[in-house]
Amino acid sequence: MICNDSAWPRSEVVYQGDVAVDQIRFPMFGAAGADIWPCAFWPSEPIEPAVRIDSQGPSNVLIAQNLRDPATPLSGTRQLRQAFGDRARMVTADQGGHLAYLFKANTCLNGTVTRS
Repeated sequence: MICNDSAWPRSEVVYQGDVAVDQIRFPMFGAAGADIWPCAFWPSEPIEPAVRIDSQGPSNVLIAQNLRDPATPLSGTRQLRQAFGDRARMVTADQGGHLAYLFKANTCLNGTVTRS
């Protein structure tokens, strides 16, 4: 997400609460992901409203996901896939790490995504 894609909380208290919750929910990476980022202090407001992800639109969405991604939990990716409805497909790789497509030597995942 880019700073002007949506409004970011500016209160440090919000981030402190998120860190406390995500430390428990996602012990490997959650606290760092919920921490305050430069976007909290970004000087300008979003120009356009946030894009709503739903089942309306072209059927050309392909999501590639590692099963054990410490930064993007599989449950969140499944929710994203569900929000897109029938217009999206998801390919998962039985591997860990953040970033799936072309960042690992997984010929099955890379080949499937490239052919799609």
